[in-house]
Amino acid sequence: MPRTQAAEQDQAPAPREQSPSDAVRRPTKGEATRGRILNAAEALFAERGYESASLREIARGAGIQQPGLYNHYRNKEALYAAVLDRALEPLSLALGSAMRATAPDEIQSTLAGIMTDLLLEHPKMSSLFQRALQGDPTSVGNRMIKDWLDRLFAQAIAGRTALVNNDDVDRLDLALETIAMFNLTTGFFLSQRILEPLAGRNITDDEVVARQKALLDRFTRALTRS
Repeated sequence: MPRTQAAEQDQAPAPREQSPSDAVRRPTKGEATRGRILNAAEALFAERGYESASLREIARGAGIQQPGLYNHYRNKEALYAAVLDRALEPLSLALGSAMRATAPDEIQSTLAGIMTDLLLEHPKMSSLFQRALQGDPTSVGNRMIKDWLDRLFAQAIAGRTALVNNDDVDRLDLALETIAMFNLTTGFFLSQRILEPLAGRNITDDEVVARQKALLDRFTRALTRS
């Protein structure tokens, strides 16, 4: 090898070490588009309900033409199912994991914190829950989300019953406690219009969320002692 080339090699900078951020895979163009579609759909479904939300408006919110939406979801029902799965599947998995790893007297507090954290990523889901529980039970959207919630509640009740390990456990009490926690966590994310005039804060502020979780912890511990 010529001397000049060898010298240039000797003086070349050493390869840069890969930082942790380099290892994070960037989403593909298709994945990024699907994410925008899901975000737009979640917001519109929460605001207007399944029946009143149009695919044209969802596509506009995602920054694409409506025909492009069909490259990712075949129809509105498939899109709605994807919105529910994105938010509820992690909740179901986290619920199962917590049931296996948490002591019975800590489970309510743990689940309330987990649900708050997960809903913080998808705060519009609380509105979808309420629409399903209070709206027309025959509508497609309400049937789909109610099926999801039925499975979620059944999982919570079955898990708590197994943890208590008592044949005489009062399933009605467990059901009512589970419903109370569900309402407290989801209702929190529906309360921005109340919190802002009362305290001048946003419901998703870090301090507000931390205080809500601390309040839930005190509430659930008092419930467990009663």
